[in-house]
Amino acid sequence: MEINKLHSDLKKIYHDKKESDRAFLFKFKNEDENEKLITFMKMGFWSVAPLGFYSDNILGIRLTPEKLLKKSPIVFYNNSYQECFTFAPNLLAIIPMSYLRFMGKPKTIAELQEKIDGAVNISKPFFDYLGDGDLDFLKEFLISEVNQERFKDAVNLEDSFFKEFWDHYYDKPEQKRAFQLFEKLKEKRTYLPNYKPTNYGIWNEYVGNVLAQRALDLLNMEYENKWQHLWHCAQLPHGFDCDNKGFDHYKISLGNSDSLISHLSLSFDSEWEDQYAMFPEEVQKHPLFEATEAIRINGQYGYTGEKHFEAAVRLEEEYKDPVAAWNALISASYWAGRRERLDLVEKAWQQAIDLSEKYGWIEINEVLKDQLEFYYHYKDQF
Repeated sequence: MEINKLHSDLKKIYHDKKESDRAFLFKFKNEDENEKLITFMKMGFWSVAPLGFYSDNILGIRLTPEKLLKKSPIVFYNNSYQECFTFAPNLLAIIPMSYLRFMGKPKTIAELQEKIDGAVNISKPFFDYLGDGDLDFLKEFLISEVNQERFKDAVNLEDSFFKEFWDHYYDKPEQKRAFQLFEKLKEKRTYLPNYKPTNYGIWNEYVGNVLAQRALDLLNMEYENKWQHLWHCAQLPHGFDCDNKGFDHYKISLGNSDSLISHLSLSFDSEWEDQYAMFPEEVQKHPLFEATEAIRINGQYGYTGEKHFEAAVRLEEEYKDPVAAWNALISASYWAGRRERLDLVEKAWQQAIDLSEKYGWIEINEVLKDQLEFYYHYKDQF
């Protein structure tokens, strides 16, 4: 039994091709993969469709409402942080972004240059399966005469390489907006823009988390000038793209959502009159305000996600916002997973299946059901 069709198909394509592991810098098969996958699902990340591995980390497609699976973002699950972080904009970019991880030193870049021709050849079945894509940009980047001099100073240019790859593989206005903001955050550690609803595409969660952390770090700033950033962050799906170390470079710094959300939840106190009055009435009555307050009351080591379940129901039924309901279920499952409440992880999973079926998210619905079957088959073995 396989966890999802995409992973199964890719394993069949590269069944006897161990050279693909070396060429791609990640692998589709892993010796103890069922144990790794079940552990991952028990942590509450049913909203990711696993497809590969590197080191102790899992690569997967982030199930995104109203997006086709093959065009959805790729994330990696860090086994140490037990969180997911953006890895690539889609499947077409997964191999180049895997190479990008090793472009911080001249020696490793030289090793990549030796691998690239083999990777180009071995990748053809992969791109044939996807129906599009190639490694032309990656190869040209590695062999370009202009870049050879730059590679000598790779340790200081890693951020530049990161931006160049993302500009190429995620060539959208949202990318430009995000990196314009990142540049301002890098230049001045006290910079915090006035809150304005903005679509940063794939970077939405990362930007929201970074700005909330920046707001929390600016201790001398009045809450009236930063509560909107905290509220926006509270509404995001927890467990994804959290950077609570402070922003000083483009590449995502790994962090923990439970720490960030617990910190900002201290501001959500309906019994603290002055603080509560800072929030508009529509925020005070929003179901995610109560859910965030519950994190403050129960603490990051006591909250199990119950109020996010309630929020998901209200967001779908009262607010007519199924995507917000989906995000609330992800958050509910995140907190349940960290507390080892498998009953609540499974509850969120089933509600997500029902939600995806109701709103016609066909591919997501199929993946969720396949992965739940896999989970029930193996969960008691690990």
